[in-house]
Parts: sequence; C-alpha cells; structure tokens
Amino acid sequence: MKSPSAAMLLSLSIAAALSVSSPASAGADEEALAKIEHDFAEMQVTQDPKTLARVAGVMDEGFRFVDPASRDAGASKAQLLGLIGSGKLVVESMEFRPFTIQIFGSTAIVEGVNTGRATFAGTDVSGTFAWVDVFEKRDGQWMWLFSQSGKVGDRLSDRDACSRPPCPAVHAGFSVGR
Repeated sequence: MKSPSAAMLLSLSIAAALSVSSPASAGADEEALAKIEHDFAEMQVTQDPKTLARVAGVMDEGFRFVDPASRDAGASKAQLLGLIGSGKLVVESMEFRPFTIQIFGSTAIVEGVNTGRATFAGTDVSGTFAWVDVFEKRDGQWMWLFSQSGKVGDRLSDRDACSRPPCPAVHAGFSVGR
C-alpha cells in the first residue's frame, strides 16, 4: 500500500493545529471543534499516546484526507494514524492565522491558512497551507469526517480524488452545454 505524500501529511497536520480565535465569544460547539483540531496538532508535535487516542476517538472510521495537488489517493484514518505513529513525520512548529468555524445544524466546516516547519523521512516539508475540515455531530459528539489541505502555490491535480479503497461512492461525470 502506497504511503501518503509528505506534503499531504504535513498539510493535514498543520490544518488540524487550531486554537480558538475568540474564546469569550465562541460557543460550546466551536470550542469542542477547536479542541479536536488543537489536540491533533499537539499529537503531531509531542507524539503523546493519550492525545493520539483522544484524536483517534473522534475520527470517523471512514475519515479521508486529500491534497488536491498530490499524485496519490490521500489517506484513511488508519493510514494517517499509522504514519504518525511511525515517527517519519516530525513537526517542529505550527502557526495559525485567524480561522473560521461554521456550524450548519449537525455539520461543521472549519477552514483557514497556517504555516508549519516539519520534516518527513528527513526531507523538509515546511510551508504555508490552506485547508478545510468537515465534521458531523453524532449523539452529542463531533466526529471528524474529511480534511482537504494543500500547500499554497502547489498546482492542482486533475486526478481522481480517490483511486484506491476505502473510497466513497463514485458518481458518473456529466456535461452541460448549449
């Protein structure tokens, strides 16, 4: 099984390292979402097993991560957590610009831009990343479903978003014209 690319993994780890931009005005749901994201970033830097377990507990079993510029098919929950546990990705620091959390009933979208310093298997993968994460609230708990993140300046790829299992259902493409 092919491993996710270094840039893709760094963009995910950076995408997830959030802090609350306005704690006094943020609602309980926003606080909970920011905590999930912050814990994921902390896990990347510290490699703390308890934080890893907390984050794994809120990642949906069907979790997917994609980088629109990457040549590979992204990462599942198991692939991502396995790679983090391998020690190949070493995150030194992450800095976040103000970000947004939008809640639509039981669905939440968190998006922003941030920078990070990291290496993957000894190769520098530092940069600035734009990202979006999608969550669903189930039985009172936010579950992390999907993350898309890419390094600013990378060219987008027109490859299929998912070319190997586990992938969501693929729908036929179509054309509209006069």
